[in-house]
Amino acid sequence: MESYKEKAKEISVFGQYDVIVVGGGCAGLSAAIAAARNGANTLIIERFGYFGGTATASLMLNINAFRNQKKPDYLQTSKGIAEEIILKMDEIDGLGDMTSYEQEEYELKPGNLSYSYPIDPEKFKYLTLKLVKESGADILFHTYFSDVIMEDDKLKGIIVENKSGRQAIKGDIIIDASGDADAAYKAGVPYREVKGDEEPRLGDQLMYRISGFDREGDLSAVNDWGSGPVAAGCMNIWGPSAPLLNGTNAQELTREEIETRLKIYDHFKKLKENNSALDNAHIIATGPLVGIRQTRFIEGQYKLTADDVLEGRQFDDVIALCSSPIINYYGYRRYLEHEGYDIPYRCLLPRKIDNLIVAGRCISSDQPSYESYRAMAPIMSIGEGAGTAAAVCIDDNTVPKNVDITKVQQKLKAQNAEIGQNRQ
Repeated sequence: MESYKEKAKEISVFGQYDVIVVGGGCAGLSAAIAAARNGANTLIIERFGYFGGTATASLMLNINAFRNQKKPDYLQTSKGIAEEIILKMDEIDGLGDMTSYEQEEYELKPGNLSYSYPIDPEKFKYLTLKLVKESGADILFHTYFSDVIMEDDKLKGIIVENKSGRQAIKGDIIIDASGDADAAYKAGVPYREVKGDEEPRLGDQLMYRISGFDREGDLSAVNDWGSGPVAAGCMNIWGPSAPLLNGTNAQELTREEIETRLKIYDHFKKLKENNSALDNAHIIATGPLVGIRQTRFIEGQYKLTADDVLEGRQFDDVIALCSSPIINYYGYRRYLEHEGYDIPYRCLLPRKIDNLIVAGRCISSDQPSYESYRAMAPIMSIGEGAGTAAAVCIDDNTVPKNVDITKVQQKLKAQNAEIGQNRQ
């Protein structure tokens, strides 16, 4: 391949922060809120003009896995910031009235959330922006992570690109919540990558929203096709499946977007056939981004496994709980037969780089365990754990691998996060 040698140049330094969060999805926004609330001078960067990631940009409008979807379901395993968001969404009438999951319905109050909640994406954008801003974190929207700043094998900050050009941002602790482990990858962290159909994996899909359907009509056929939640008078539809490509390759990602977007109207036309409830329905929105399920996973100090998930293992360095089913690996939705398993802090700590914490779907894990914790409620809990740990590192002038995990856990409990203290 032909190459071009870019001329070296000096770039401006945007600022110096205690904690920099790369990515404003469910993990990143929770990490930023937690870090800032715990006193760290925090910056979060995000490529869109709003937070939520897959929940908003990809219109994946169910916030799932606050508890086991099947019995035993007595323990709400995701609380803290994740619960706070749902309760505040309810206050602003931002929750829908139909979820795409079978579940026990619990009275909406602290510690008593149901498995899943449909959301109004616009109110979710509003609320999460409000919470991040009120936490005291600085925000930089329309900004792409580009590279890391390394000095003698030490991570000193990141390079970003935006309308202001190429900028450097220096930070003591970096939280990679990019979803694709972009910062970890650029820093040389060992990783595994899932490409195409080389191994069992979750597929990508383009979601779209419809309006004008008959709410009193027979929508069973729509459900058979994979309808999503109903919120704000709109229904979410699981759209065309995307080809199994490499989501970290620009050309392949472009092909994925093109192929799925060109199938949308044919997909909806077939859905409307022989379904009178959709006679007057029409498409009102498609996700700005294809729902990318998985790409890179870091190699961390511990790798979460299927046995950990299925056996409900507990760890001394727990920073979050999860009770979500493994959704595809075994060829069916495999529900857990216990109240939830621990996610150890070590899964967030990459090998090689001392001041980097990884949060979100790209933590150190195998395929079956990933298919469980990847739901949005536990992802927010993981983000809260990462942000809290980063703030403790700043307070104690230490690096993530040497943090006092007991202090982190004490803070998480004080923040109403669930790390097993309420197990029966």
